[in-house]
Amino acid sequence: MRACKECISCLGRNARELARRSARGDEALERRIADEGMRILADAEADGFTLPPPCYARRLIDNALSLCNGAVPDPWAKEKADSTELAKKLLAQLGFSTNANKNLCGSVALCENNPANPVNLVEKKDFEHRLRLAIAGNILDFSIYADLDIAAAMEKMEEAFEKPICGEIISHRDTEAQRESLSTNANENPYVSALRKRMDEARSILWIFDNCGEAVFDRLLLEPYRAKVTLAVRGRPAFNDMTHAELAASGYPEGWAGGGVVSNDDGIPGVVDATCGAEFRAAFAAADLVVAKGQANFETMNERTDKPIAFLFLAKCPVVCRAIGADPGTIQVRLHNFPFSNP
Repeated sequence: MRACKECISCLGRNARELARRSARGDEALERRIADEGMRILADAEADGFTLPPPCYARRLIDNALSLCNGAVPDPWAKEKADSTELAKKLLAQLGFSTNANKNLCGSVALCENNPANPVNLVEKKDFEHRLRLAIAGNILDFSIYADLDIAAAMEKMEEAFEKPICGEIISHRDTEAQRESLSTNANENPYVSALRKRMDEARSILWIFDNCGEAVFDRLLLEPYRAKVTLAVRGRPAFNDMTHAELAASGYPEGWAGGGVVSNDDGIPGVVDATCGAEFRAAFAAADLVVAKGQANFETMNERTDKPIAFLFLAKCPVVCRAIGADPGTIQVRLHNFPFSNP
């Protein structure tokens, strides 16, 4: 998905925020980083925006890291830590253990002080509820809610159980037999049912993380599949996205996932095959199913046809919303290259 003129305002905010975080009070350096960032965006516009938005974001990140000469190796380090701690507190409030070695089953009170709430009791073993909680991490703007009390964050979290699950199933090998192989449970949302079926049947799953904090919630959905999951992280700092450094604090100690951990060896907040390392490419090729969290992963991989990919995200960006015909704020479960023959 290519960037467009509308992306300039968002990328411009990224450039200014990168300058502020990287300069750490050095006004001259902040101006230099911001000015160079704006030049990068001007050149991108002059070239006609031939790349997805996250590719230009990477150029801004590389510019900031280079100009601060390594003095600030990760401009989002504090936000990452704050997001992870907030997510753990929310899980504890929900009744989930944050101990990565404990089994996640049983029931949990989502809102103990409001028994009239229709989602008061959530079965942790229920796929749809765990999926909603995983996507709820994307609903929360951790840069805002990390500074608020737990009650305010919990109110925002409950939106995950009020919003409908929207999406699309796109197949490039659509035959009648394959459509029948993807038959869904009539009692489930069709996108949820199709994803659950594929995750259950897949022999190997590549899970591509998005933000820190959000990754803490992902573990709830991943727990039953951990033996066949490979976790994928960014290779270098890319805004507040997950890197290898945040895994243990987020509930993924060494050995947690049966397939281990791979890095894309890149600082792009997304996945571009040409700039990924050999290990990541091999893991991608070997997976029966790829699950990619967040809009940036969608923006960089939505045109791939070589693998079934489940994109899970909250529709935020107006450009993305227009491209997929979605209302802002909707939960998206978009299943590309589905159905494939069973593994």
